[in-house]
Amino acid sequence: MSESKMPDKVVPLESLGDLVRDGDSVAFGGGWFANHPMAAVRELIRAGRKDIHAITVVGSADMDLMAAAGTLGHLSFAMVTLEAFGLAPNVRKAVESGKLPFTEYTGLGLLIGLEAQGRGVPFLPYRGPFGSDIPARYPDIYATTTCPFTGEELTAVRAIQPDVAIVHALRADAEGNAQWDNTSGPDVEMAKAAKKVIVTCEEVVDRSVIVANAHMTKLPGFYVNAVIEAPFGAHPTSHVPRYAMDAWEIMDYAAAAAGPSFSGYIDQIRGESEENYRTRVLKGRDHVLAALVDVAEVIEGAQV
Repeated sequence: MSESKMPDKVVPLESLGDLVRDGDSVAFGGGWFANHPMAAVRELIRAGRKDIHAITVVGSADMDLMAAAGTLGHLSFAMVTLEAFGLAPNVRKAVESGKLPFTEYTGLGLLIGLEAQGRGVPFLPYRGPFGSDIPARYPDIYATTTCPFTGEELTAVRAIQPDVAIVHALRADAEGNAQWDNTSGPDVEMAKAAKKVIVTCEEVVDRSVIVANAHMTKLPGFYVNAVIEAPFGAHPTSHVPRYAMDAWEIMDYAAAAAGPSFSGYIDQIRGESEENYRTRVLKGRDHVLAALVDVAEVIEGAQV
């Protein structure tokens, strides 16, 4: 009996605008300055997507860039920050002006809502969030429930089901089996909760590579609808072990984002391919960013 043909889910980055439609709720993976699917964010801007309901646990330049480009129609988040480089000025401006409706979660509450959907249950309970006024502000998301076994009062979080989840992995094969060699943050919970899953990755590899490193497969292919090869796809955020965050570019971004003519930055993104973006912005720093990861590992090992 001949072996059945495995599905080939690999598509070009340029097809992203066909996979994500205006008005979709989209969970974006990554957190802080790590693993954000930035190549996908830039491509959504190039595709002219509008009214996206973005879901992020700890958003970064991804949310700020889309807010500036007019891509977002709603933002569900626990935090959006440029960390040591300051606030996310375009998100803040859009929220304060009332142009960007938002839903604020606690970080754990957002993760639990995604996990509930991934487990196929309408809600999950947890202890907390103690002292927070967020549950009272969102009674359609949070409710008080009682443990049927102990009688303890708990907080229930309603299941969250995004239309799409976009996550960035180290590698994936054509079947969609995706691997990370470091933290995957909220990515797996987002993918398991979503109706459609898009994996961007540093490289698409043969199935044999996935099998040889099976312990690194955090997202099996049966969850995944499309795979996109996007080298440096998390840039300017980090994707360890391939590269550290690009502090030089983030400093440039933060300065431009707070300035009066940020529209020029957006126009440049819209008018170039992702390959041209890498050439323009990296400026040969790819080796430096990779070396920074190696140095950090040496320092960490010396401390142990």
